[in-house]
Amino acid sequence: MTLRAALVALLVAAAPVGAAAVDPADWPPAPAVQKRMTELQAVIRDPAASTTERENARNALRRLLKSRAARDDVEREDRERPARAAIEPFPSVVKPAESPVIRVPAPPVAHIDVVVPPKPLIIQNNGTTAITSPGVAVDPRTGQILHETPGGYVNPRTGEFIPR
Repeated sequence: MTLRAALVALLVAAAPVGAAAVDPADWPPAPAVQKRMTELQAVIRDPAASTTERENARNALRRLLKSRAARDDVEREDRERPARAAIEPFPSVVKPAESPVIRVPAPPVAHIDVVVPPKPLIIQNNGTTAITSPGVAVDPRTGQILHETPGGYVNPRTGEFIPR
């Protein structure tokens, strides 16, 4: 017997059991259930209702259509409820203890310690170390970058010296 034939035989054998498990249909439902169903249908059709409201209404309507217990719950809600006391019958006597707020000191702020000075830049042609420029400036006339020298600034493109 193949696997497919075994699955078909299992489904055929389980079909009557599944049909027997369904509640018998008692239609039409009670007036309270009918009223609740029309309310849910109105929510589903309402264009102003949100997506979650419509989905909740669809699920509630499915439960009403499928389950006798859900219909019984609606009928129970429709019945008159007994009156309740306006005050709490047994007020709480003991006040719960308040836990004290414990302040923990904050950890120290993270910082960086420089332990090794940066390596100097070595020029490959002659093996000497490059001297970094102490500063730069922008020429207000041309917008070009100027390198600072002891007496002023030098434009590296043109070689022009601009005194301070």
